[in-house]
Amino acid sequence: MKTLTYIFHDCFVYEDRDYLVVFDYWKDPTVRANELPLFITRADKSKHLVVLVSHHHKDHYTKKIFEWEKLFRNVTFILSRDTFKFCRHILNPDSCYAGYKPKPENVRILKEGDKLLINGLGIEVFGSTDIGNSYILTIKGETLFHAGDLNAWIWKDESTPEEVSAETEKFLKIVRQIKCLYPKLDIVMFPVDARIGSEFYRGAELFVREIEVNKFFPMHFELYETSTEERYLKFGAVDLSKYANPNRGEYICLMYPYAAYLWE
Repeated sequence: MKTLTYIFHDCFVYEDRDYLVVFDYWKDPTVRANELPLFITRADKSKHLVVLVSHHHKDHYTKKIFEWEKLFRNVTFILSRDTFKFCRHILNPDSCYAGYKPKPENVRILKEGDKLLINGLGIEVFGSTDIGNSYILTIKGETLFHAGDLNAWIWKDESTPEEVSAETEKFLKIVRQIKCLYPKLDIVMFPVDARIGSEFYRGAELFVREIEVNKFFPMHFELYETSTEERYLKFGAVDLSKYANPNRGEYICLMYPYAAYLWE
């Protein structure tokens, strides 16, 4: 059995018999700030923990992830270069930083174009229209894509047509690089956030036009912090009709922390 669990914002947790893979952990809104996230507390610590950070923005990264190393037998941290620069004082064994420092052999710094194989789990790095990385993981014959902040960040209500065109082309250039190697993807976790305005869905729409996606999971929203159904409908994660193509796979919105999708 394989499970993909939504935690918050861009954070998902993939789990199978051998791996616990965490994407872009920032916080677990179901626990107090000083507590471990539930998925770590409850995890089988004999599994290989792989923690990926797409970039260092505060809603994609926290230094607390390094403390998880104390709990697991096997741990690998995958960091983008900008994240490494942001936390190099934590990663330097000789620095005066007094907090927990992970073992250097458990940390890998990857950039666009890099590939890594960890005990049968493949990682390939692609670019972003923001900073940092997007990642494709190959696990037991399936491909999982986590976009990080790769998106067509089109603020159409505030931008000129030239700015919209430039942003679209920048986005499509990266998507087509991915398409050359991966014309089909099994699992895609991708930003769909209506706070960017009327074109909030454009990046997702363009992505699934270019690449055949089996299961599409929206992210980069915080429905958990909203209070009414009317507010929910303002967020692209709910309004799948804007970009979902029923002929190109499933569109699955895991709206709340620890909502999970299971498959064989």
